[in-house]
Amino acid sequence: MTHLSPSPTGGHAVTPCLLSPAGVPSLTVSPTRLRDALAAKRAAIASLETRWVAASEAYASRGRTRMDDRSSWDKATWSRYLAAAVAHEPEFKPRIMQLLREIHGIETLLAIPGPRQPRPMSGSRQL
Repeated sequence: MTHLSPSPTGGHAVTPCLLSPAGVPSLTVSPTRLRDALAAKRAAIASLETRWVAASEAYASRGRTRMDDRSSWDKATWSRYLAAAVAHEPEFKPRIMQLLREIHGIETLLAIPGPRQPRPMSGSRQL
């Protein structure tokens, strides 16, 4: 990519912009910030999944079934739970899927090798 900038002669000089080795404009994003965003999105998914399960369990809890012990659930309880999970899907699944796509994008960015830091020349003084 090139940019036109004023030249000392009064016209415009064509100067190349800084490009990464891959030929793409260099955008720097802190890997720490990306990892923080990744953790926040994963936490949001966990929260949505917890709310989805809670909503489904609330519907399935009719009767004397202990909701904290799924081994005690009978067929009717499981049927109510699954029916409620399907009914609540439009409320939770689209946002979860969006967050999963965003997580994939961040993981892709984190997998890109960062710019190499120049090594100081041997025998040179560092400030």
